[in-house]
Amino acid sequence: MKERTSVNLTQNPTSKWTTVNQTMQDQKIGILCIQETHLTNEHETQIDTLFSRCLRVLNTSDPLRPGSSAGIAFILNKELTNASNANMEILIPGRAAILSLNWHNNETIRILNVYTPNNANEHHDFWNKIKTEWSRLNISAIDFMLGDFNLTENPIDRAPTRLDNKPAINALRELQTAINVHNTWWNEHPHHRLFTFSSNCQTLSRLDRIYTSEQHTESMLDWNMNVSQIPSDHQMVSVRFAPPGLPHIGRGRWTWPIGVMTDKDLIQQIIKIGNESQQEIDALSPRNNETNPQTIWESFKNKITATAKETTKKHLAKINQRIRALTKDLQRTSNSKDIDSPKDTRINRVIIEQEIDHLQKNKISKRN
Repeated sequence: MKERTSVNLTQNPTSKWTTVNQTMQDQKIGILCIQETHLTNEHETQIDTLFSRCLRVLNTSDPLRPGSSAGIAFILNKELTNASNANMEILIPGRAAILSLNWHNNETIRILNVYTPNNANEHHDFWNKIKTEWSRLNISAIDFMLGDFNLTENPIDRAPTRLDNKPAINALRELQTAINVHNTWWNEHPHHRLFTFSSNCQTLSRLDRIYTSEQHTESMLDWNMNVSQIPSDHQMVSVRFAPPGLPHIGRGRWTWPIGVMTDKDLIQQIIKIGNESQQEIDALSPRNNETNPQTIWESFKNKITATAKETTKKHLAKINQRIRALTKDLQRTSNSKDIDSPKDTRINRVIIEQEIDHLQKNKISKRN
């Protein structure tokens, strides 16, 4: 999250959460796990007041500096998850917690969300403490472990290529063995390079990852890593969990984007359609089951909705096309032979990422 506020969205404590809510609804995200939340009790109350109808937020903060350090949260989309029965067990305040959630057919999934310290010398004790707390709480098997690891397991996950702190890597792998989770994406793409964080020194790294239980390997679809609509200095990693027997969920109800409400051409078209509908009502004689004010009113609503959808597509089509093209460029650059040296290739990648971020903000403003 890179703190709870954003300069681009004003310093209001809840400004970034409007984008969080919109992102989850737009992308149909059921569970979003975030790090570096910096939420105090007051901020949590504000967020709950504004978004309790759509979201449930389970947050744990740094006990000493809740508003300025660490903090992790699980955000549940109430339209897609059974949020009311969700429970969070805190392993390390502000750093590690496990979400237990009732799933399909009364099954329970458990997600371990972590935000690892920046200092690699602290990693060994951090992972060991998680393992100790997990054992003490006697929590059943973990289905997913994810978050900001501030560590890479393999040299290929950094550019320039290098191996991270070996004791820290070993401690992380010991925890993986204990809770039986695997670096599923990397196991399937061992030679593919993607990066979720770029430093000010133009170094790249894949710090943000999702580990899964082996039993779920075949149920993981649509792995994705992209520039997030939510202002952040990390990319967002996502995957779709589709276990056997999961009920089909439709596309949901379409709503008018607020951003098109002031479009002059759209307003003129609606006025024209409205006048035509009124003339149809005035000319009714006699009314019957097929033609009456109610059917004309329904036709009017369908026509203006179709017109609004077409206008929205025109507003966003060029932006979406450009984002798709830049995203392909980003992937190609990440896997370029020159990504480790010289620095120019990595700088070019950062520029592409910044352009995508700019377009994402522009897209949000038009949809709002």
